[in-house]
Amino acid sequence: MLELLDYPFDTKKILRKKKSLKRKLLEKKNLTVKKIAILGGTTTNEVREQIELFLLKANIKAEFYESEFGQYYETVMFNDKSLIKFKPDFIYIHISNENLKSLEDTEKSSKEKAKIEFAKLESLWKKIDKDFKCPIIQDNFEPPFVKPLGNYDASSIDSSINTISYLNIMISEATNKINSLYLCDRHSLCCKLGLLSWKDYTLWLSAKYSLSYQAVTYLSYNVSKIIESILGKSKKCLVLDLDETLWGGIIGDDGKEGIVLGKDTPVGEAFLEFQSYIKRLKDRGVILAVCSKNELNIAKEGFNHPDSILKFSDFTVFKANWDPKSKNINDIAKEINIGLDSLVFIDDNPVERDIVRKEFRGEVCVPEIGSDITNYRNILDASDLFSITSISSEDKKRNTYYKDNQQREKYSSTFENYDDYLKSLDMYAEIDNYKEIYLNRITQLTNKTNQFNLTTKRMTEQEVKLSMTNQNQISLYAKLKDKFGDNGLVSLIQGSIFDDELEIDLWLMSCRVFKRTLENSLLYELLKKAKERKIKIVRGKYYPTLKNKIVSNIYSEMGFSIISNKKTEKIFELKLINYKIPSNSNINLKAF
Repeated sequence: MLELLDYPFDTKKILRKKKSLKRKLLEKKNLTVKKIAILGGTTTNEVREQIELFLLKANIKAEFYESEFGQYYETVMFNDKSLIKFKPDFIYIHISNENLKSLEDTEKSSKEKAKIEFAKLESLWKKIDKDFKCPIIQDNFEPPFVKPLGNYDASSIDSSINTISYLNIMISEATNKINSLYLCDRHSLCCKLGLLSWKDYTLWLSAKYSLSYQAVTYLSYNVSKIIESILGKSKKCLVLDLDETLWGGIIGDDGKEGIVLGKDTPVGEAFLEFQSYIKRLKDRGVILAVCSKNELNIAKEGFNHPDSILKFSDFTVFKANWDPKSKNINDIAKEINIGLDSLVFIDDNPVERDIVRKEFRGEVCVPEIGSDITNYRNILDASDLFSITSISSEDKKRNTYYKDNQQREKYSSTFENYDDYLKSLDMYAEIDNYKEIYLNRITQLTNKTNQFNLTTKRMTEQEVKLSMTNQNQISLYAKLKDKFGDNGLVSLIQGSIFDDELEIDLWLMSCRVFKRTLENSLLYELLKKAKERKIKIVRGKYYPTLKNKIVSNIYSEMGFSIISNKKTEKIFELKLINYKIPSNSNINLKAF
């Protein structure tokens, strides 16, 4: 039943089964609870209910606040006490063309009207940022439903269609300047679905919904994906079958020359465009892997086809053998060192898709792409499984990072002594206070890292920014380089000062630099800064989760004493007064 919440959607079935879907989803354990305020210019009840379902599917349990009908602006600007008391983690501004009062003004130009509407939104964003310090998700606007001037509407200097075009551009530009602002691209969704399907005039007149029920589903899904992305829950790795998935035909039977790929045929061109789309995902940071029932050397040959856009070197892991695909998918996750819930599996064979779904009980995402290559790209794109809200330099280099790690793993096998291996890596770390230039990456790390994460603390960009100037905090990042390449910014530690005590409330590290003693260097630098601030006692907490057992004893290993050992929380303490801070001979400290 939960597949109803996967693209493509059947809105009628979702509406009919939404109560039973919610009951089923609430059976999940370890749900992340988040407070979401929906400020609506139109009716929002159905939007709220469907956002709730999509978020539950992503293991997020939402608590909601809804403004009074049409009071999206007044609720914030006039300091509504119930919203202040609610303390939202996210604010979603759900408005539509019906809320743009200046559209009917024939005395002003389209640009003037757009500026008036933008100024109102901008004042709203500033007030939200000042009062709530939380991410703001802002709808842009769909084209007008009617055009009284016909085609001339697109040329007229005061037309609604041009007002909306100017306003959408201004909102888009604002998201690049305001860290807390995220765009919900309502305009693009409307264009995909079609304006006639997007609006339901009868529903507007009877219940003041600005959308059709079908459009509510698509918009709600989109909002949920933005929230997932902000929380670091987007997928990381695309696992691909080969035959009839990346090319037509069977490479083992047809050979490189016989597979269908290229612009000579419509089907061949469709495979080509699907490869092109995958290549673009890879270039912006999605990890690519192959999982195919094939002979390895034969499977590789497909990427030597003269028209193939994807090459063997584009894949971080390449599994072509006769083992069950579930085993290979498990091995892919272990080799890259990411969770199964970070994987998306694409296969033209419905039997293989079903086996993987059942084997992993939904943990591995398996889109229902069908068996028609002309649909693969659109279904994967509309599913928005790799949704992002920004791109960091680390994202673009992610495939390189993981390939460098594979080289390190091979190299390590030539050493009998692990310490000798670490010293031979010629490692350099840059450890320093948080910097504005790394704001996006620091935020990303706090929301994505799960294994080496002692407190599971998540932070928004606004919270990271505040910590940079907070005199009662010590906040450090670490970058790591070695003979095989640059790992990028991979670790954070942060502590809050209370008189002469320091409490470490965040300590995390990317899985790609596990077991290289960077954690030692980072902690030692924090302790040095604590001593400089006359700190006498440093305390650290560990909150056990299903994924962070790897760091359950790290404080004890670093010389801390345990002072509280509860099932849900362990507290450790280090007295700094007579403590001699060690050095880490494996890693040299150096500014990059």
